[in-house]
Amino acid sequence: MSKSSSPASPAFVVAISGGSGSGKSTLAHALESALRPRSVALFLEDAYYWPRSHYPPDVAVADINYDDPSSKDNKALVADLAKLKSGEAITQPRYDFERHDTVAGVADPLAPADLIIFEGIHTLSLPEADPLIDLRVFVDTPDDLRLARRIRRDVLERGRPIESVLGQYMSTVRPAHYAHTFPSKFKADLVIADEGLPAYGDIAPTDRAVARMLAPVLNRLEKLGVV
Repeated sequence: MSKSSSPASPAFVVAISGGSGSGKSTLAHALESALRPRSVALFLEDAYYWPRSHYPPDVAVADINYDDPSSKDNKALVADLAKLKSGEAITQPRYDFERHDTVAGVADPLAPADLIIFEGIHTLSLPEADPLIDLRVFVDTPDDLRLARRIRRDVLERGRPIESVLGQYMSTVRPAHYAHTFPSKFKADLVIADEGLPAYGDIAPTDRAVARMLAPVLNRLEKLGVV
């Protein structure tokens, strides 16, 4: 099937969730690569953060809880996911994490595909998205490992001071994780334990580590007759 053609039947949606720094993004990209050259689309929840214009001018970035589902335009997210699942091409907004804002006038086209990988911390926490999901995967990673990865990412890659990273983690990230993301683990079809996959920084994950995390997802997809 050509990349621009529409699937004959609704696309199969694999949702991958887990806490910040869990390794879910690494798993999502590895799954995308493993399934090629099959028709695959990577649908990112993070593209739907509200732009700064959504908030009153006097609301500072530090006052916004980016780990709460309300920080995203979930109505647009679900609408786009439904369109993509039904075989309609979409454009996703592009979000700049350093500026905490969407990139004006820029959108990323996403063609319909047989399989959609839906990745983000709230993919299993949105009731409106749940009917669109066919396989639910939760990456279960210890809190200390997730925090270490988040520090590495935000300090080295995004240039933030460590005091800011730790303050945000304790005030919003951790509470939101246990209020929204962690409970969704119990509705997952697959729970994958990650005890050390280095998802961030300049230390590349080994092929063996990636293969270990991929194996249960690929096995389930094979049993379902999807691949």
